[in-house]
Amino acid sequence: MGLGKVEVAFRKTVLGEGPHWDAVKQVLVYNDIKGKSVHIYNPATGNDTMVELDGRVTLVVPVESDPNKYIVGVERELKVLEWDGKSSKPTSLKKLYSVENEYPGNRFNDGKCDSHGRLWAGTMGTETTPGVVDPWSGNLYQLGLDGKLTTQVDQIGIANGLAWSLDDSIFYYIDSCTYRIDAFNYDHTSGRIANRRPVFEFSKNGIAGIPDGMTIDTNGHLWLAVFNGHKILHIDPSAGKLINTIDMPTKNITSVAFGGPNLDVLYATSAASGLTDAETAAQPDAGCLFKITNTGAKGVAGGVSYKGTLPA
Repeated sequence: MGLGKVEVAFRKTVLGEGPHWDAVKQVLVYNDIKGKSVHIYNPATGNDTMVELDGRVTLVVPVESDPNKYIVGVERELKVLEWDGKSSKPTSLKKLYSVENEYPGNRFNDGKCDSHGRLWAGTMGTETTPGVVDPWSGNLYQLGLDGKLTTQVDQIGIANGLAWSLDDSIFYYIDSCTYRIDAFNYDHTSGRIANRRPVFEFSKNGIAGIPDGMTIDTNGHLWLAVFNGHKILHIDPSAGKLINTIDMPTKNITSVAFGGPNLDVLYATSAASGLTDAETAAQPDAGCLFKITNTGAKGVAGGVSYKGTLPA
């Protein structure tokens, strides 16, 4: 048996992703890429509200200056969503930036804010089958506190999990097509990254599946969702070693985030898409939002909201 107690929190998305714990509202914000929607799950009530947008929704991050605004990735665009968290339609949806016009099949994928509130968001190539994309046409971008978008890393296959070390000196990053976690030196004052190197490789640790979203705990250990792998990995990045695994009831686990009043509940998103008919029948929990307790770990903090200035 693996680590933790796994339960279904909410049913169900097509391709759940991007969990972000809002410590102020005590809710989990996440997105359904193929369901083209943003969700808010309230664990105190068990309610899940959603709003549909005008394309595949790939990431969602609250805006600190306005409790009803979120930066969302929709296809190849970053937009500002204004939504009260209850209505079936958004109050407004405004484009900030469009990227990679030369690759119309690309889209944004994972995104997260660093401790200063800069948004890091990456793209991926056109996906022919799950995990198989047009090679190296994606980029990792930073939306700075000045509201300007800059390219930080190029030639990415599938931009995915992001996390920062406890002392803010290391930026952990996943390009799923490399089947590993990389680390960069990170200057939290300037937001600059340098000296990319691998810290955990699937092949060297005998891991099957595709690395997806991840988060970090108070011990500086990473928790990594494995797409096409039926599991979540608990990793010591300083040693490059696997500590433990959480066995999951469906194979396509997409991302993880710590939440709850004590930050000791690990929430995991999953996908119902990309399964055969036989797999769908055998995995009724595919696409569910899961809550995992008894891991012995806690998150460092809730998700960081975007703290910059939004362009007019």
